[in-house]
Amino acid sequence: MMKKIQKNHTNKPRIKIIKKTTRLITLTVISIILLISLIATIMAYQTPPTTLETITVAHYSHTGDYTYLVYLKNNTLYEMPFLLPNQGIYFKQIIDNINASLTYTYQSDVTGNIVGNYTMYAEINTDLWTKKYPLFEQIPFTDNNKTTTFTQEFPINYSFYDDIVNQINIETGMIASNPKLIFYTNVILQQTTTQGTIHTQYSTDLPMTLGQKTLKISENLSSRQTGILTQQTRIDHQSVVLYRNLGTASVLIVSIIFCGIFLLTKNDVEEESETEKTIKKIYKRNGEWIHKTTTPPPAVLQHLLRFSSIEDIIKISEDLNKPLFHYTTSNPSRHQFYVLDATTTYLYELSPEETKSQSVS
Repeated sequence: MMKKIQKNHTNKPRIKIIKKTTRLITLTVISIILLISLIATIMAYQTPPTTLETITVAHYSHTGDYTYLVYLKNNTLYEMPFLLPNQGIYFKQIIDNINASLTYTYQSDVTGNIVGNYTMYAEINTDLWTKKYPLFEQIPFTDNNKTTTFTQEFPINYSFYDDIVNQINIETGMIASNPKLIFYTNVILQQTTTQGTIHTQYSTDLPMTLGQKTLKISENLSSRQTGILTQQTRIDHQSVVLYRNLGTASVLIVSIIFCGIFLLTKNDVEEESETEKTIKKIYKRNGEWIHKTTTPPPAVLQHLLRFSSIEDIIKISEDLNKPLFHYTTSNPSRHQFYVLDATTTYLYELSPEETKSQSVS
């Protein structure tokens, strides 16, 4: 007794047949998820995991305050030996001399070694020419604290500068208009701290008029300048690394799911499509002999002859000069072609199995 040999299909991947619409929707949704994951992952890799950020580690300020005393000659107008800033009108005719001073203060919110120097000079400024007169050259100062201060006194020989303007006007033969006398102070300072080194400069000035009956000195006697010390620090963004890892993993997982569904499933119309291709070939070659019908072969058959090919039953239809009927059963993939004679029914049945095992030429 012969035993039936069964083939082992354990190594062959199983293809699951699902509806075409369901498969298409599933693959579309997964494709969208894959695209979103891919875009998010690319953006994560374009974002640097570390950045350099500038932070403020110290604040500092410069303050300069000018003050002066205008000493007067004996006069009837004022009953005092000197005038304070903005105390009255300074008539050139009764001015004896002027003493001025600058009080400078540097202040920081961190402690460190302070080293600096300052320079002062006077400048006559007109619409035609400019002339400078040094007063103090790079006077040093030091401190080891958060703040440092100094006061520098300087006389203002107003008549001296006024006479220079008159002398140059005579020598050049040109009357310079709007002459001004300006006292400038420039400070260069360096503070070394544990947070870093501050390099800074500060400038201030005290302007006044020349060549007029009255002396006018600027009312703005104070100025302040602020600054900051910054450092660059490296900031690690752990979230970027996390997003990169999650994005890479999601792209990989979704890609595997997409490939699995795409390769291990197929539409439920694939077998039917093969049958339909065979039907189309039959009609293309022998369509003039075939008549579609909704009536199946007779239920009660006196005599039934089955044929194994469409060519054989078409030959019977030609020989008997009888129509060849094409009936589609309740199973859309199973088709019956038959010819009716008085006592015999000739039948050819096309099924998916026969479609795979034979081809129509």
